[in-house]
Amino acid sequence: MMNKEKLNVVVFRNNLRIDDNYALFNALKNKEKVFCLYPLEILEGTNFGFKSCGNFRKKLIFQAINELKETLGKKNIPLYCVKDISNSLKTLSAKYSIKIFYEKEVGTQELEFEQKLENFHCDSYFKQTMLEAFDIDISKSFSNFRNKVEKALKTNKMQILEPLEFEIANQKETLSLNLQDEKLEVLNENLILKGGEKVAFKRVDEYLSKYMHKYFDTRSLVDGFDNSTKFSVYLSIGCISARRVYQKLKEYESKSYESKSSYWIFFELLWRDYFHLVMKQSSNKLFLKTGLMENRSYDFSINSQKLQEFFDAKTGVDIIDAGVIELKTTGWVSNRLRQLLASYFVKNLGLDFRYGAAFFQEYLLDFSCASNYGNWAYQAGVGNDKQYRVFDPMKQSRAYKGKAYVQKYLNKEESIPSFDYAKMALKVKEEIFKIID
Repeated sequence: MMNKEKLNVVVFRNNLRIDDNYALFNALKNKEKVFCLYPLEILEGTNFGFKSCGNFRKKLIFQAINELKETLGKKNIPLYCVKDISNSLKTLSAKYSIKIFYEKEVGTQELEFEQKLENFHCDSYFKQTMLEAFDIDISKSFSNFRNKVEKALKTNKMQILEPLEFEIANQKETLSLNLQDEKLEVLNENLILKGGEKVAFKRVDEYLSKYMHKYFDTRSLVDGFDNSTKFSVYLSIGCISARRVYQKLKEYESKSYESKSSYWIFFELLWRDYFHLVMKQSSNKLFLKTGLMENRSYDFSINSQKLQEFFDAKTGVDIIDAGVIELKTTGWVSNRLRQLLASYFVKNLGLDFRYGAAFFQEYLLDFSCASNYGNWAYQAGVGNDKQYRVFDPMKQSRAYKGKAYVQKYLNKEESIPSFDYAKMALKVKEEIFKIID
């Protein structure tokens, strides 16, 4: 029996780039034939009645795939979009001796998908974070994690790896295989940012050169495009790596100076790493109603009327309703409003945080399962936060320029709610969280 020719198969997911891509680098380094796949099945499915991937993020991903296809195609490396990864790999293995290269991710559905790949010969890499993955005490707070990391970095006990840089050689021949390359759906959504590696680098360079030293003062404002970095949009689908963003941050600091604002961008990258490592180490417990707190069981409500009023932006609290409308019409909402929406959903309405997280998952352009579910569990008291915090929506609106924001999205003057939302929060605190002051 003749030996089959070798073929290295790169399976792309949330690493839609050439730069600093460990799976692609290792598939190419021995100069064997390379073929690339993107599994469209990972964009399907539902969660608590919401799409696992809504149209905003789907369009962003499709834009990034099209750019990646073009870049790889110039080197005669095909990238096919396929509906069924298992059948596609079986088809390839019938002709070739295949080896799969992919980046590991966190998340229940993500791990289930990886089991399909592991039926074949695989090399995999966990490279979603800025830091090299390491064991952390998930019972401890982010502050504990942050202090340990910063101390280790200062004493050189920990390093942030330099991003991989490599050239792709031309593949000698274009492979002709019996696979269907699916056409990507044309979606009409208007995005606040375009998907792709080139625009990701452009955004990082533009923001760091113009706004880096303003970040701390503007990051909490509820509206304004350049008030925040928007790097999360590109990090979420891997158009740029966290290591590359860190390297760019240090580069721009060296050109100008270090400031509280530039440090705070690093601080946000640390938060992202923290949630990834918590999700990884906890075996995805942040998806559970009990989160990381197996000894706690809060009786969160799933009242259909309250849920629908929130999702329809009919809570009667203007800043909350404006935030929901912005999210559903643009795919974006500021970090401050994400916290405010989650706090109101759980601490004022007493609703099951997993429904709110699933709502965000469908609509957020920059959805990341680790950051999204980590933040929602945090607000619901089943994450890493030991303190009970409730955001006052009217106070937050006054502090972060909510009046103009409400006018923009509700087309009305902001008004005081006709009911006592503070009394609602107290009731939730006592009846659901069993905390009596």
